[in-house]
Parts: sequence; C-alpha cells; structure tokens
Amino acid sequence: MDIERWAEVGRLLLTSDGVHRPSLFSAFLAATMDDCGDLTVIDAGCGAGLVAVAALAAGARHVVAQDYDAKALADTAANVTRVLGPQARARLTLWEADWSQLRPMNAELLAVNPPQRPAALLPAVPRNQRHLHDGGGPDGLAAIRLVVSHTGAARVRTTAAAALRFDTLVFPGWSAPRCVAMTELPYDPAWRALVPDLFGPVGIWELHRERPMPVRSRPPSVSAFGEA
Repeated sequence: MDIERWAEVGRLLLTSDGVHRPSLFSAFLAATMDDCGDLTVIDAGCGAGLVAVAALAAGARHVVAQDYDAKALADTAANVTRVLGPQARARLTLWEADWSQLRPMNAELLAVNPPQRPAALLPAVPRNQRHLHDGGGPDGLAAIRLVVSHTGAARVRTTAAAALRFDTLVFPGWSAPRCVAMTELPYDPAWRALVPDLFGPVGIWELHRERPMPVRSRPPSVSAFGEA
C-alpha cells in the first residue's frame, strides 16, 4: 500500500482557497482504492479530488465527485484532467450537494474522509480552516453517521482516527465495521489532547449494507446532479 505515492499526488493537486487540501488521511484512503475496477464510486466530500483520481486510476467505471462547495468540484475536474487525461474526465460526474442528499446515487462504493475532530478540538484549528473540520460532533463521529444514514451505496469505506473507537459503533441495517487497513500517521497539532504524541494509528473501515440497493446502470443525469 503506497501511501507516500498518493500523498505526493495530493501535494501536486490544484487546491483553491477554502477547499480541503489532501491530508495523509486522504492519501491513506486513496491508497486503498485499487479494488475499484469496473465499480461506480462516490467520492463523498471530494475536496481537491484525490480519492476520485485514485478510483479512476484503478479503473472505476464511473466516479461521482460530491461536495457542497462548487470550488472543490471545479478543482476535482481540473485535477482529474491534469493527472489522468480527458478519457478519465469523461468517467467523472460532479455533484453539488451535501451529505443529507446522498440517497439518490446507488453506487457500489462510497469513499469518504469525513471531518472527525471532536468539537472540543476545534478551538485549536486555525479559524480560516475550521469550516473544513467542523461536523465531527462531540465524539468526532457525527459526520460518518450522517453519511451512512443517507447514502444509497452498497458499501461505505471511511477513515477513522483510532482514538475515536469507530469499531464500537452500530449502524442499523449495516454490517459491523470491518477494518480493511491500519497504519500509523502523523496527526495535526489540533489533535494533541487526544493523541499527545501527534503520531498514532488510523484505520480504514468498511460497512456493507445488509440488503444492497440496486445500482443504477449509468450515472445520474446532469440536470439532477450538476455538471458532468
């Protein structure tokens, strides 16, 4: 698993002001996307599009890059074209929506690196970056709960800091969380209260819907989900 390769790709991506710049958590998730051949994949909260690039590079049939920020979607489109070329861009759909609107896209896999800093850690985040990390709630897991409760995907793959104990969660209608990869990574200084050494384990976890919803035979229309 080549996390450093994807970290380097992330450092080279165009990232507009206010858009989430790919982190090492993002690179770790991207490094697990090599099993996406011929799948329809949602990159939920795509930011600059690193996970979308990884899924397309692995041969995904179609990738839907979802974000509430139009600048993030524009960055993702530009980065897919720059890194992989126009043929890969033709397999990408841009979807401007928030996570409460995920249900209509019934993909085989949704991948997400959600905001997961517990609310108590947010004062340590620079004010101009706080909007990128807000949403974890008191335990840091509110964002992934939101994603799982609204997605129509058959599987969800997410990052989770080990300190958050994602493995203890129960999601009605879904399998128990299964760890597909674990590594140790540096943490941002804002995590110091939970990870004093600022270096510790991070997991990639998967959930499977107990009764998968039917997958659309083609990506959603432009009129429903934004610019293709």
